[in-house]
Amino acid sequence: MLHFEAYAWPLIFLLALAGLLTWFSYRRTEPKLSGASRWGLPGLRGAALTLLLFLLFEPVLHRTLRQERPPVLAVLIDESQSMSRQELLESLPAIDGEVRFFGFGRDLHPLENLRAATNSAPRTNISGALRSVQTLLRNENLGSVLLVSDGQHNTGISPVHVAADYNIPIHTLVVGDTTQQQDLMIARTATNEFAYVGQTVPVDVTLLLRGYQDETTTTNLYTQDSLLSTQTLVLPEGESTASLSFVPQKEGLFQYTVTTTELENEASVKNNRSAFTVRVLKKSQKICLIAAAPHPDVTAIRNILARNEGREIDSFVQMQPGQFYEGPLPDALDEYDAIVLVGFPGSEVDEASLNAIARVAETGTPLLFLLTRQTDLVRLRRAFANVLPALPTEGIMMYDEASLRPTEVGFRDPLLSFPETLWDRLPPLIATTGHWEVAPDSRVLAQAHIRGINLQEPLLVIRSRAGYRTASVLGSGTWRWLNLADDPADVPRIWPDLVENLIQWLTTPEDDRTVRVEPASVSFDGSEPIDFSGQVYDESLNPVPDAVVTLELTAPDGAQYPYTMANRGSGLFALRIEALPEGVYTYAAQAMRMNASLGIDNGTFTVGSLGLEQRVTRSDGALLRQIAYRSGGQFFADASLTELPDVLASDSLFAASPLVQVRKLDLSHIPWMLGLLVLLLSAEWIIRKRNGLA
Repeated sequence: MLHFEAYAWPLIFLLALAGLLTWFSYRRTEPKLSGASRWGLPGLRGAALTLLLFLLFEPVLHRTLRQERPPVLAVLIDESQSMSRQELLESLPAIDGEVRFFGFGRDLHPLENLRAATNSAPRTNISGALRSVQTLLRNENLGSVLLVSDGQHNTGISPVHVAADYNIPIHTLVVGDTTQQQDLMIARTATNEFAYVGQTVPVDVTLLLRGYQDETTTTNLYTQDSLLSTQTLVLPEGESTASLSFVPQKEGLFQYTVTTTELENEASVKNNRSAFTVRVLKKSQKICLIAAAPHPDVTAIRNILARNEGREIDSFVQMQPGQFYEGPLPDALDEYDAIVLVGFPGSEVDEASLNAIARVAETGTPLLFLLTRQTDLVRLRRAFANVLPALPTEGIMMYDEASLRPTEVGFRDPLLSFPETLWDRLPPLIATTGHWEVAPDSRVLAQAHIRGINLQEPLLVIRSRAGYRTASVLGSGTWRWLNLADDPADVPRIWPDLVENLIQWLTTPEDDRTVRVEPASVSFDGSEPIDFSGQVYDESLNPVPDAVVTLELTAPDGAQYPYTMANRGSGLFALRIEALPEGVYTYAAQAMRMNASLGIDNGTFTVGSLGLEQRVTRSDGALLRQIAYRSGGQFFADASLTELPDVLASDSLFAASPLVQVRKLDLSHIPWMLGLLVLLLSAEWIIRKRNGLA
């Protein structure tokens, strides 16, 4: 059908006008035309004018095509490692429709046929597969889904919830044995993520025994080929715990392996082994706590700091000038990882001790200052003018009760990652009503509010400058935050967590590396890809967009593999390495630009055995039955699927759908139409010249 984009009614008038003009042009000619030219020339001009007017009104040819689309059955085949114990589906009965095959584990992907399915995926994400197939076939007549799986779902949300909102039936076929099989497995391994050289690290191994009774088993802990710990137990059916331990001898990232006895006729022996990673630190953190005088805040913060087993606390409380209750200050204060001052300096401080602490702080030792009434503000300003984030102004300062309220900057800072409502429940602190001068490179995280009025005075302020970090809590009485009732239970945790956050922030060195390459995690599950991200900067820490970053990976057996990271622009780089064998890996990255090195970076990571797919040895028919029931589908336990064609034939949703396609052809945009117009006009001009017309 022909349509015009512009209004077509003037076309009739213009065509008539064109005909009159053509007749008038050739009514009388000199010389007079005869024969074919008498009618050919008016015909050519009339045809040219008609075609020109026709194209000016933008004619569009509409063509409607009607056809039927057959219904599509999407067959989703579980390709996870747990399916390696099962017999995969070999064929489908003939159905009246189109069949599409997809495999899934962690993600969904198309398959050419049933034989293309594998069983190597480390995870099973049934809910993700159900959602993805709807997205992939959104433009097709998807009428039903057949899910073929053992039902061992271990990634993503519950597929039952997805099935309840599905708009087409999901038919399920359970593969494998749904009865409980005999098996001994390592269900869980619990240990510390971080450890310290020379300190005992406990490892609790949860063993799960099914189908056996009173079996004698031996659980071993290894690092590489060295046996670290062992325990022999007689296990009843159900869960039991083996308690192992080890003492790390050097720092670094290490992988440890737990194994247990392989019993006769076990359904799977792959789950009798588990690996985990521990980062071993060289030594414990050393903190020096110095107080102006005995105060409840001193005891409170010392107890908080001592909760970390990997931390060594040396405390010194001023008794009189030059003397502390615990003895003299150490000569090597710079050996401490951080110094905490509670009310220090006080009125009893001697110049030698004050100068020694100030000198260490100025050389870069992190410093945390907590204000008390015993603080000598004059000496504080004079001794720590170059390091503290806020200093008191000159003049008399009064003390009053003030509530701590985070600023807008504080709410966004990870140091104060607590619910906003909890701050209102904390008792007030004793703070000054005078003015504090905040350093330009400091950040005020919290301010003092007295009786609901914001004094715009800092209560918590931090500073990072020239490689060192300092923080100040300008209020005392934090000990009362530890003595609140347990309702709400979160409130007493604020002060310990805030102190830990501050200590961690103070003792974390600033990252001024020009080349930064690191894996997405320090430990990876088996069979998952290893992702690296990289950043390259110049000496002014501006991104270098045209660098080339190479990475050399060293495997546990010493073999080396070179890679080149992909340039993402703006100084960002990325690399994905497919699944690696189990073990501890090291990497070294180097950035080059115009044959000049911009810097290097290195690190370690571990790859372990996943084991998720081996933890359960029986098929979960109940889950697949629920999926089918919630979506209006049919549950099949027989791999022959003889009833599937009848079930699909009786389903009104599994039917052919009409497909109406309207195709448009814009005639004014066709090149040969313009060529025809030029041809008509050229032919008229040539014939006129041959007949002697002007």
